[in-house]
Amino acid sequence: MNSNLAGKRKARVETGAGRAGARNTSAGRAAAAGTRLGLGLLVVGTLACKASVQADANTSGAAHLDASGKPLRSFDRPMEAPVSAPDPVHEGVEPSNAFALYGARHDLSYNGPRAASCACLAVALRDRAQDSAFQWELDEPRVEPNSQWIIALSSNDVPCDAPPSATLGASYQGYVTEGNDVVVYVEALGEGRPMTNGAIIPRPKPSGAVFVEPTNAVYGKPLEGKGKRCKLAPPAGDAKP
Repeated sequence: MNSNLAGKRKARVETGAGRAGARNTSAGRAAAAGTRLGLGLLVVGTLACKASVQADANTSGAAHLDASGKPLRSFDRPMEAPVSAPDPVHEGVEPSNAFALYGARHDLSYNGPRAASCACLAVALRDRAQDSAFQWELDEPRVEPNSQWIIALSSNDVPCDAPPSATLGASYQGYVTEGNDVVVYVEALGEGRPMTNGAIIPRPKPSGAVFVEPTNAVYGKPLEGKGKRCKLAPPAGDAKP
């Protein structure tokens, strides 16, 4: 009887162990399946991310290419669409193959007669750069005579009844357009400032003229009368456009 009880107990133990082993095997299979599923999802996610990045890179590259057709790196891309070239600043020296810019010409000196065109001031007004009244330190600029004129002026050795004292002489200060006219301003130059003897100015409109007006001295007043502006004759041979 004891041997029969022991046999039954052993059978129950073996059966329980078998059931536990079966359960462990099932759990192991489930865990392995879960691991394979997770790895599969990770691979799929990685491939999808890579494809997305590659697509984005291709799209960006197609939208932002350099001059050779290669994609620009992110920090090379323009912040905004290119804009058209700004209008030239009307001052300084122009590119060699372009028309001259408007404004002061520090490379131009007056080289004409010393007879006064306006009070205490000799002035030359021309529609071309090659003229004996002009002395250029650099190459003569290219001007468009239908829209640009050149003016040069000087008070040196020009007859003057009451020349200003303590100045370096007459100097071009600037110009403005008023209606059909162009007004050139001339100042008595003080110490420590550069002398300017010429400029490129706009050609006045039909029926207009070029006037010289002094800003702080006698230079540029009319030779006769009490007006504040001196009217200049147009360039010789000038024909209205």
